[in-house]
Amino acid sequence: MGNLSAQSRVDSILNVLDGEIEQRKKYTMAKEYVIADLKGRLKEVSEPGEQFLLNDRIYNEYKSYQYDSAYVYAMNAIRCAGELNDRDLELKAASNLLFCFLSSGLFKEAVDIVNRTTVEEGTSAQQKGHFYSLCARLYSDLANYIDLQSYKQSYKKESVRYCNLALLCLEPSSYAYKDALVLRDIGADADRKIEGYKQLTDSSRNDNHQLAINTSNLANLFLGKKDTLQAIYYLAVSAIADIRSATMETTSKTVLAECLYNKGEIQSANKYIQVALEEANFYNARHRILSINSILPIIEKAHLNIIEKQRDDLKVYLAVTSVLLVLFLMVSSIVYWQKRKLKAAKYSIQQHVEELFSVNDKLNRLNEKLKESNEIKDVYVTQALYAKSDYLDKMEELLRKLDNKLKTRQYNDLHRLNSEFNLKEERKNLFLSFDRAFLMLFPDFVDQYNKLFPPEGQVCQEDNGALTPELRIFALIRLGINENEKIARFLNLSMNTIYSYKAKTKSKTLVPKEEFESRIMQIKKNPEQH
Repeated sequence: MGNLSAQSRVDSILNVLDGEIEQRKKYTMAKEYVIADLKGRLKEVSEPGEQFLLNDRIYNEYKSYQYDSAYVYAMNAIRCAGELNDRDLELKAASNLLFCFLSSGLFKEAVDIVNRTTVEEGTSAQQKGHFYSLCARLYSDLANYIDLQSYKQSYKKESVRYCNLALLCLEPSSYAYKDALVLRDIGADADRKIEGYKQLTDSSRNDNHQLAINTSNLANLFLGKKDTLQAIYYLAVSAIADIRSATMETTSKTVLAECLYNKGEIQSANKYIQVALEEANFYNARHRILSINSILPIIEKAHLNIIEKQRDDLKVYLAVTSVLLVLFLMVSSIVYWQKRKLKAAKYSIQQHVEELFSVNDKLNRLNEKLKESNEIKDVYVTQALYAKSDYLDKMEELLRKLDNKLKTRQYNDLHRLNSEFNLKEERKNLFLSFDRAFLMLFPDFVDQYNKLFPPEGQVCQEDNGALTPELRIFALIRLGINENEKIARFLNLSMNTIYSYKAKTKSKTLVPKEEFESRIMQIKKNPEQH
């Protein structure tokens, strides 16, 4: 029951880790934003003290994120501290550079920093404690990385010595003091160390970076006790904290991948080792890259074996499926041939039915068009007869008067006869007659036309019910007169004027210009009858 509960706890935390891996970019973008802001502020200051503070803050953002940049700003801080001749700042800057070398695996350079740094009188206890803690961490890491017992014991002693120096300087209530105290117990039994790191873990809940370090150390202690599930749990917690703090200098994912590989969870192991390698390359941590490369080929080979097995399984599956498919096709072919004739007959009938429906539909549409065309012709033929008769009557009266004037030689009155026949008024009457006939056929034309425009682009009929020239052009188009030349001749306008009216109208419409005339043609005749 206990193992099931522990496994469930591990599965749950690994799901959280997978989710955080998917969101890594969110945390790195937040980190980059803070760094960019600090760099911008650094450009604006010239006083060495302010420069030191900003270089130190930028270094702290980079120190576990990217070694090369952290090194640059650590060196900048050393330069500023030298200009200020401040012992505290000089020791702090040296500590920064020491951490750079320590975290990137440059142990020789780190030892050189320790050997050439003198902790002078007057330096604050806090800075001394921080420097000694880093020295203790350096020699602890050296002891962990070397196999020769003589050197290992020597490095452990140095680590303990620096822990004692740090404890003399640090406040007993501080987190740094507790951290140095746990580190000093390098030779203590695993249970005592586990208790110490659990206390540190509880103290570092609000600091993801410290939480990652402490849970990573806890995981290593559980691995020493062969408690793999506990180790995996704390490694996952550590990896999550690393991601949330945008820390690239890590070990948790590498060790986690190795643990999962040993458990046979190859795909998860491969995923975490790839992320670990990507982060190590980004940070440029040489010793981490070497450590990853020692396990990466083994995990990748196992992952490839799984893929190959899956491929072999797929081949077997495909072979079985192929046999079943052949059998299915044989049975299906028998059924198919039985149904083919029936299907062909059904298809033929369906085609004939569809053809009949299609022909019927075309006939209905054609009939509608013919009916509309006939109605339009009836109206306009009647209008033309009346207009022609009226025009002939007027011409007959005019010619009669002209003949009388000529017979009586009243030549001076001929000009007055010309003024009696007002051609402009006759054309106006012709247009009005056309408009009334058109609106009788298409009473809803103006309303439907205006729906194609925004409110400010809509037009109205004139007071006497006549259409505007713009409306009259598109009324002719609706009647099927599309040639600009014919429209211009009927309206007594130039071709350019017709083009100008069309272009101006289409520029205001709500529909695409190329669709405008087809939309005009869709306006129904006598819509209330449909």
